[in-house]
Amino acid sequence: MSHSDKPKRPLGLGGYAATMVVTVVVALLAGIGSAVFGQQPGVSGLVVTGAFISVAMAVGFAACLWWWRGIDEAAREAHKWAWWWGGSGGMAVGGVVFLTLSWRDEAQPLPTTGGADAPDIFAAGILAVLLFQLAGYALAWAGWWLKHR
Repeated sequence: MSHSDKPKRPLGLGGYAATMVVTVVVALLAGIGSAVFGQQPGVSGLVVTGAFISVAMAVGFAACLWWWRGIDEAAREAHKWAWWWGGSGGMAVGGVVFLTLSWRDEAQPLPTTGGADAPDIFAAGILAVLLFQLAGYALAWAGWWLKHR
């Protein structure tokens, strides 16, 4: 049996932890770099910020791809199932909250604090939907594993 014929051992918790650490470190560096160098006026600040964020996303994507290739088929199926059902369900819940709050007759259905401007409100909405998706994903992933034990 040659080296390439050996069955691949799943990455396990160590591989997951390594992926998460690399991703967090790169995200921190991108955030710091964007804050320090991206505050230039005009287009140059926008380009620098976009470059830092793009590099961070590329590294994060590469780390996820490396991790994905190292997990076994059952783990892949659990993640695919959880993203489809949990992520879609979470996005639907976020959509219901968004539509409920945005289609009200009152100009301000919820009290705002701190004088939030349009970009802050937009970012909060994106974050809220992502959190609903992640919560749905986590619940669906746990449910998949409990069902397939």
